[in-house]
Amino acid sequence: MSWRKGLRYRYSVSAVDVARFIEENGCVRDFLSKFEENSVTFGEKAVGLARFFRWLRVVKGLELKPSEFLDAHLIRRTAASVEERRWALKLALEYSRDNPDLKGKAANYAYGAFFLPVKMFCDYHEAPLTINKGFFPNRGRRKYPERPFTAEFIRRILSVLSQRDRAICMTELQSGQSIKQILVDVNKQCKYIFREIDSGKQRIRLDFAERKGNDFPYFSFISQDAIQEIQKWRPIRQQILRNLSITSEYLFITETGKPLSCKGFHNNTRLVWTRHKLRTGPLSVRSHGFRKFFEQEASPPERGISKSYVSFMMGHSSGKDSNGIKINHPLDVVGGIYDNCPRVYPNVVEKEYAKLEPYINIYSGKTVTTQGLTISQEDEKTLKTLLEDLKTGKIKIVEITE
Repeated sequence: MSWRKGLRYRYSVSAVDVARFIEENGCVRDFLSKFEENSVTFGEKAVGLARFFRWLRVVKGLELKPSEFLDAHLIRRTAASVEERRWALKLALEYSRDNPDLKGKAANYAYGAFFLPVKMFCDYHEAPLTINKGFFPNRGRRKYPERPFTAEFIRRILSVLSQRDRAICMTELQSGQSIKQILVDVNKQCKYIFREIDSGKQRIRLDFAERKGNDFPYFSFISQDAIQEIQKWRPIRQQILRNLSITSEYLFITETGKPLSCKGFHNNTRLVWTRHKLRTGPLSVRSHGFRKFFEQEASPPERGISKSYVSFMMGHSSGKDSNGIKINHPLDVVGGIYDNCPRVYPNVVEKEYAKLEPYINIYSGKTVTTQGLTISQEDEKTLKTLLEDLKTGKIKIVEITE
């Protein structure tokens, strides 16, 4: 084992380690109480802190409890020495940005999983780690161009997936959500979704408390194609549970009956798309493309779909007004503090979704694709009639010469 791998192993933490760390440190429990218990965010911050304090002990030789670290940081903040005042910040940066074990990892991973938990912990306890920004480099240009999705391409990449993963992707596409919203928030709404389907609903509303901690409640919908794929997955899911003699409150589960994780989903789909030669590069097929397709299909002006309401359904707490001007302040967006229309008149949002619905029902909607050209069903009928008339001689092509 190399030194680097050994070092990473020495300060990694298990679920038992994290639970013990939380139990033994009241200031950590206080900090984590701001997050929903057992949520993904709760787990990310708990692991990040537990790993940091083990790193202090194993790598730096500092036997400090979280409360002792805060006290030492506060004392040093008033020191005359610049080095002393930046003591805690330097440790946090060495643990995250400058950590040799994270070489080759994305900067946003080092920031979100390593630096941010420590910073938020200090901020919560009124012992700010820093008030400055710019310690992490800005995201550079992507090495590979991201492939935009079309209805035809989506049908191709869905055709090779398992029924469960196809249902997940269609739910992601038709609600305009990221995979995290589907496998964390929607996944818990199994009984509600089945109840709505059994009552004959062809459009089901999905509610979300927030996205990425933006404290912005919003809702979206799924439609006919997603409902159909969920219905196909339903007996397979039931058979898995029957074989295991268990029940589950989750919609999308593994063969062991556990809720499917985002990592598990990404691993499954990446392997399948690569095996079928559909994934040819890092950004050639991304599940986030389904969320982007939702917004993309609302963009053509002739469809008359409000982009502000599409942004609301996607959980954006900033967006553009009816004139296309960017709104930076979350108070001003649709669904924000000063525009509660979606909550007072929810049918307004549903009407905008209904306009978008035919274009995101890629199997049963308005569009079909022929040799890369997307045309409406009416135009397709017209073209078929024209071709038939040409074959039978009802219409003749006359060559015009000068």
